[in-house]
Amino acid sequence: MIPKSTVWRTGLLACLSLLLSSCLPAQVGPDLTALTLVDGAGWRPADLRERSQLPAERLLPLDEALRRAPVGSLLVACEYAEAMWGPCRHLTRKISEDRVAEEPGLFGRGAAVLPLDSLRRRDLVLVVDSGVRDAHLPAIRREIGRLGDAPYLLNGQLDAFDCGTYQNALQRAAGLPDAVPLDPRWGAYLPSGVLSVPTNTLLFAGGSGRLLAQVGQEQAATDAH
Repeated sequence: MIPKSTVWRTGLLACLSLLLSSCLPAQVGPDLTALTLVDGAGWRPADLRERSQLPAERLLPLDEALRRAPVGSLLVACEYAEAMWGPCRHLTRKISEDRVAEEPGLFGRGAAVLPLDSLRRRDLVLVVDSGVRDAHLPAIRREIGRLGDAPYLLNGQLDAFDCGTYQNALQRAAGLPDAVPLDPRWGAYLPSGVLSVPTNTLLFAGGSGRLLAQVGQEQAATDAH
């Protein structure tokens, strides 16, 4: 028999979770479980965020997309296991053929340079051109070095960054406009926000085997009708 105190605590936690979730803004897409492939004619980036629609010709196997991503491009990483704000949980930048640069995790300190292969565990990676060209890379790499001891942003402190504000800092070091906007509902720089910036361009996306199988099955069902 489960003790009454345990039942009470479990019920209290469930109620608190429900209350907190009811106060949060709506999640920001795309919904990976509802992702559909469409014709690219007339498609807009908002269609991915709001309708979970992606042009079929822009979806590649994940490994191929990571390899083909230009050096300097932003990589928006999304997963079936969603964060509070949605499935696009992380933002990083390709800074060489086999490395990415990003701010560390919640309890880390110092901007991190990781293997490109660290993104292979994600389900969908969006490759976004934010205006960075070869001429900008020296300034970006200098800024990565300068921010090597920067802490993760927790309470609005100065000279601290999350994954969105960190990439904006790299943009500014290169003399380019911010790539990640502030989401007014969440009050945060969400990774998927890069799709709403007019100066950014979605080049293509990479899907995991699970995601490719899902959209392939859905496409087959659509074709059958």
